[in-house]
Amino acid sequence: MNEHVRSPSDLQGLTRRFAKLAAELRYEDLPAPVQEKAKLIIRDGVGNQIAASAISEAAIAIIQLVQEWGGKPESTIVGYGDKVPAPLAALCNGAMGHGVELDDAHGSGLIKAGSVLIPAAFAAAEISQAKGDDVVSAVVAGYEIAIRVAKAINPGHRHRGYHTTSTVSLMGAAVITARLLGCDEEGIANAIGLAAMQSSGIQSYLDDPCMAKPFGPGKGAFNGVLAGIMASRGFTGPKKVLESKEGFFNAFTDSVRISDLLDGFGSKFAIMEVGFKPHAACRYAHGPIDLAQMFHADGVKQGDISSITVKMSGLAIRQASKFPCGSLNAAMGSTQFGVALALTAGGNGLRDYWDGYSNQAVHDLAAQVVLEAEPEFGVGGRQAVVTLGLKDGRSLSYRSEEPRGEPANPLSGEELERKFMSTAGLVLDEEAISDISRRLMSLELEPNAAIIPSLTVARDRKPVLRAA
Repeated sequence: MNEHVRSPSDLQGLTRRFAKLAAELRYEDLPAPVQEKAKLIIRDGVGNQIAASAISEAAIAIIQLVQEWGGKPESTIVGYGDKVPAPLAALCNGAMGHGVELDDAHGSGLIKAGSVLIPAAFAAAEISQAKGDDVVSAVVAGYEIAIRVAKAINPGHRHRGYHTTSTVSLMGAAVITARLLGCDEEGIANAIGLAAMQSSGIQSYLDDPCMAKPFGPGKGAFNGVLAGIMASRGFTGPKKVLESKEGFFNAFTDSVRISDLLDGFGSKFAIMEVGFKPHAACRYAHGPIDLAQMFHADGVKQGDISSITVKMSGLAIRQASKFPCGSLNAAMGSTQFGVALALTAGGNGLRDYWDGYSNQAVHDLAAQVVLEAEPEFGVGGRQAVVTLGLKDGRSLSYRSEEPRGEPANPLSGEELERKFMSTAGLVLDEEAISDISRRLMSLELEPNAAIIPSLTVARDRKPVLRAA
């Protein structure tokens, strides 16, 4: 392992430092912007799960299997209402959280932690009867380890083929679960160790389109909750699991940026670096989609276009170049399809993808999209340039430096509320989702956060896509 910036001795005791922070953090210790950001992220994650309960083919298949298994009724499967053992509920809800390409994202960390951490938080809350303020502070602590570790090991970790959302987020899920189950610093350190020992998840689905992508985050949520429960029962794990010679860093990466792990530790909360996704698409496709929507707003029509060129970083093309699109999930992961949908319809929400996938004109336009790697954007930059050639001979071009929703280019509170209402509104009626939104945005006042999953259950416990 090649450490950068500081002495390797700075890594000593790192696992325990994360555990100590998680054990001691209290809601009232959090700055108001951190409290607000955590609640926005929690609401965003719950909304994504609700929508996926009716739409995500992969998540639904996992849910059906878990329903067949049954088991001790502990935690709720979002949308369905079945109570199953907490790790299995986290598996189902984690798969849903990642099943509609709307989960929160961190740029340099290459991680969408919310699809793992939010399911873990409520699965644990249901078995611990945790108060809402404890859930919020536990989520902040979970993000602290997930984001800092993800930043420190990427892009090297990604270049090995790993899916950081699966391999790293489970440690945050373990922190949350152990904390909500009453573990002290020692117990939380055990939970981190037990989680890291289960770390797994590769991105081979990029070369072989299939149903597997949401399975990794679902399994990460399962593994993290399992680790936290085991630790709460006195099961010990390696408490130097990140930094030791046989630990996570040596096993999963060749290089660790120690500054990303330690700078601002305990005072500058990593959750503030997380961005929200306005489009139901791979995050790397968002910059091009933003620009394509601008062309649509300018009045450019599909019939006007003779060519479409998109310049992106090399990793962006690797992550988000899927064409032709053999499924709705593939379409949501395709820059080509997303750009074509934006140019055709002007929107890239879940409903837009659902309707657009059956529109052959969108597929035909997507076939015209050419992706080009731009060295200026570095290995994994999120900059984008979209250039349209028009049939009248003109060439139009837009460029973006950051996709909408990043902290440097944020969505407004009103936009985030509309996202939740429209996403969850695919399954639940307005009265139900308004109540969920209100409760989540004042979660610190809930005497028992276990109420939240029960509010997500669809009519007749059968989530279906509601009429537009």
